[in-house]
Amino acid sequence: MNRGLRHVALRTVDLARTERFYVDVLGLRIAFPHRGMLFLETPGGGDLLNFVATRHGFDPAAGGLDHIGLRLPPARWKAARARLRRAGARVTGRRGRTAIYVEDPNGYTVELYCD
Repeated sequence: MNRGLRHVALRTVDLARTERFYVDVLGLRIAFPHRGMLFLETPGGGDLLNFVATRHGFDPAAGGLDHIGLRLPPARWKAARARLRRAGARVTGRRGRTAIYVEDPNGYTVELYCD
């Protein structure tokens, strides 16, 4: 699949403890290494559960969502960026040359990327 929901990113204050729970207890596998984050493969679907280390505590009842990641093929990624510019959407962050972060109308962060 070239596009669609690829991962959901949640905050954690203890990356090692989170890894032990999801890998040792729930049986998920580490998808690939990434500094300050944990990417886990979910069973069967090839989707990723992503935990992002944070030093700041948060109330999980209020929500620990960090961002929603959408993977797009290169041509669609470029077109989406152009539509965002035309809409006046503000880019709130970048990861290299192939990922941008924007805020949706609800205040959620959405990562658009291609690889």
